[in-house]
Amino acid sequence: MEKKTIVARAEVLAGKEAAFIAHAEKCIEATRTEEGNLSYSLYQSPFTPSSFIFYEEYKDQAAIRTHATSAHFKAFADAIKDILAAELIIETF
Repeated sequence: MEKKTIVARAEVLAGKEAAFIAHAEKCIEATRTEEGNLSYSLYQSPFTPSSFIFYEEYKDQAAIRTHATSAHFKAFADAIKDILAAELIIETF
């Protein structure tokens, strides 16, 4: 198995945390139904509420491509553009 893991870090504008979570929940629900997705979780820092990470596991690189080009991921990316305090930091392992 060629499992791939992504850690995506998001810094949200103060006061926009609930909006970010609402948009993320839609993306999470849809992503978990993707055939190549093994897990997809969102975590919020207990110390800095505007800091989030997505921890994502996929069966292979093709599954990552499927996710990255999905309608639900594109809708999420568009929805959060104006509430991010900085660009997403995305690391693949």
